[in-house]
Amino acid sequence: MIITDAVFYDSSTMTVAQIQSFLNARVPSCRSGYVCLKSFRQTTTSQPARSEGCSAYAGQANESAALIIYKVSRACGINPQSLLVLLEKEQGLVTDTWPTSRQYRSATGYGCPDTADCDANYYGFFNQVYHAAWQFKKYRARPTIRAYQAGRYNTIQWHPNAACGTSQVYIQNQATAGLYLYTPYRPNAAALQNLYGSGDACSSYGNRNFWRMFTDWFGSTGAYAVDPNLVSLFNSTGGATGILGLATDKPVRYSDGGVGQEFQRGWAYWHSTTGAFRTASTIGKSYITLKGPTGVLGYPLANPKSEPLSGTSQRFQKGSLYYSRSTGIHIVSGKILTSYVTLKGPAGVLGFPVYSAIAGPNGGFGQQFQKGWLYTSPTTSIHRVSGPIATSYQALKGPAGILGYPIAAQKGAGNGWVSQAFEKGVLYYSPTGGIHYVLTKMQAGYAIAGGITGALGAPVDSTKTFGNGLGQQFQKGWLYWGPETGFVRSSGVIAKSYATLKGPSGLLGFPVSAPKTAATGWTSQTFQRGLLYYSSSHGIHYVLNAMNTAYVKAGGLTGKYGVPIDSTKSYADGGFGQRFSKATVFVSPNGVGTTTGVLGRSHWTLGGGGGVLGYPTAVQKAEPGSGLSQQFTGGGLYYSPKHSIHYVRSALNTEYLRRGGVSGSLGHPLGSTVVYKGGFGQRFVNGWLYSSNATGFQTTAGAIATSYTALGGPNGVLGYPVGPQRGEPGGGVSQEFQNGWLIWSPASGIDRIARPIGEYYFQNGGTDAFGYPKDSTVAKTGGVLEQEFTKVRLRWTSAGGVVKF
Repeated sequence: MIITDAVFYDSSTMTVAQIQSFLNARVPSCRSGYVCLKSFRQTTTSQPARSEGCSAYAGQANESAALIIYKVSRACGINPQSLLVLLEKEQGLVTDTWPTSRQYRSATGYGCPDTADCDANYYGFFNQVYHAAWQFKKYRARPTIRAYQAGRYNTIQWHPNAACGTSQVYIQNQATAGLYLYTPYRPNAAALQNLYGSGDACSSYGNRNFWRMFTDWFGSTGAYAVDPNLVSLFNSTGGATGILGLATDKPVRYSDGGVGQEFQRGWAYWHSTTGAFRTASTIGKSYITLKGPTGVLGYPLANPKSEPLSGTSQRFQKGSLYYSRSTGIHIVSGKILTSYVTLKGPAGVLGFPVYSAIAGPNGGFGQQFQKGWLYTSPTTSIHRVSGPIATSYQALKGPAGILGYPIAAQKGAGNGWVSQAFEKGVLYYSPTGGIHYVLTKMQAGYAIAGGITGALGAPVDSTKTFGNGLGQQFQKGWLYWGPETGFVRSSGVIAKSYATLKGPSGLLGFPVSAPKTAATGWTSQTFQRGLLYYSSSHGIHYVLNAMNTAYVKAGGLTGKYGVPIDSTKSYADGGFGQRFSKATVFVSPNGVGTTTGVLGRSHWTLGGGGGVLGYPTAVQKAEPGSGLSQQFTGGGLYYSPKHSIHYVRSALNTEYLRRGGVSGSLGHPLGSTVVYKGGFGQRFVNGWLYSSNATGFQTTAGAIATSYTALGGPNGVLGYPVGPQRGEPGGGVSQEFQNGWLIWSPASGIDRIARPIGEYYFQNGGTDAFGYPKDSTVAKTGGVLEQEFTKVRLRWTSAGGVVKF
């Protein structure tokens, strides 16, 4: 440190009069014919404000050298004493009694390299003083782009002759860095040993002379007396040329009676309870940033200590600072520090800290190091978490996550696995099996089963929550726990199927007993809401409780229903259905019913108990022609080899059965029930049966049924039939519908009569009076209806009714 920043940049040290007096004292008498600096005057040019820190300079005519030095020092914030020393060390202008114009031309040596002549752009006394001051401010404004920088070691030549070599110089502060940038050579031992004379061929003198001239004229360049409480430490570390170097600031007194002081190469602190210790480099700077003795660390308890990888550490009253180039600097304190020191600090299993401590829930803390973490809380003591377990634990949000704080160290769990216990569970890890957690409640059952080396093997997934219960997959099966069922295992195909069915969150609930295998080769497992049955030949199916009650009552796997070939189906009304090898079984509020064979298959295809026919209400019944029938809550199902299989829905089925069913007047159905607007219809061997609320049950047959169907049936122009067919003369037949009639005879065929004409026709004699229609009713323009019969033509209008013509 050639000069402190505080001194070099202090522009308030001299007034214009004081500068003038100083110049007068240096040269009381100037040689005749020469102008000495005390008498020099020059007209100056105005300068704008500079972004590097020089304010505007107002030029004026005939300014004295003293005024120029004063105004430049104030504009740029440079000590006028520094400028006076610069003028002397560069050109001897302050003390020269017969200065030349060349000395004034290059007064501060600005723009004058060692290997070339000075730059004419910067000639002139004012130009030289102003640009030199501005240059020092530019050095300070952008220090990191310079060749020499404060706060680090710098390679500096001894002399312009490169053959003289270089040395490493730790530049303490910016003012010194600026002087080395301005005069880039370091005085060697020979130059320093002869401060007022010459050294050897490799001696340089610029920076030596600056320090010597300043101290001769103005006193200290910033070194201060060492505080008495720090003298012993100062002397024991080598004094002014030792570890600390010269004091560079006055002592700081703290309110608790302690003291601190800055030196060239560090800081020193003392308190009656701790004694005196020093700090330096990064730790020293960080300590100051943390407010030194008045901050979070208190006073130092030891000097800096070397650590691995060129790192350092230092103990303080309330913690320690650790530093390395790769990790930066961090505080370690409290219980974490105690454990860290026990684990040998940076040289131990954790390496350097990489972050400061982080507050966790419930008053706890955690801190990350290069090779792991340390965690502590008021209720869990302190434990290390490292490796893949630490990585996973962090991904699970650490103490704030599902596991809470660690409560034990890592340990071997068997078969190449390691584990670590936490407040709310255990983490297990192996290179091949990955990492998974087992929550505390699940861990209790897992431990009973023998853990990693037990009946379940290692975990293959982490604990899953199912409502108020838990479940987890292990190498040899699953383990489940429910508040009503306790711990129950599941394994094999049943366990896989159960997991696919969403486990306890699915329709079966929690398991209530372990899987068991019957002599039949079937394996089953009971759950809260049903059972799973499995065999290699029939696969796996579930039977829900309501169905299973009926199934067990019927003999179960060896009973009359046979083995399950499908899983239970649940219907919207609360009923159930399921196919077994010998029957399909339905359970409803009406009881248990079954279907089999062709009727059973068809009923299942139609949606079973949740379909159009609902649940069986009776057993199958034999019908004529090797047929079969079965009744259901929603109708009947009928089969014959000749007419296939069809259903009759409830409303029609009741009337169909009243008329004798398959053996009755209608015969076997030829199609299933058709839904029409407002009712139903169905075709049978001997005709059609229709039903609506407005018309009740009616049938059609023969040619009329064929024509009616072609006209769209109930959804067509005629609507529903409203009465039975009746005979007409000549072997004819007619039938009334909601919107008219159909009439047929062997001679005329079949025709439709619209209701307005038909009412007149049948009320006034029908076929006897008018004969059979020759064609169906024809609609004319204006809503007119006309129809020709064998004996007359009838016309209907809304105004006049029916007329003959």
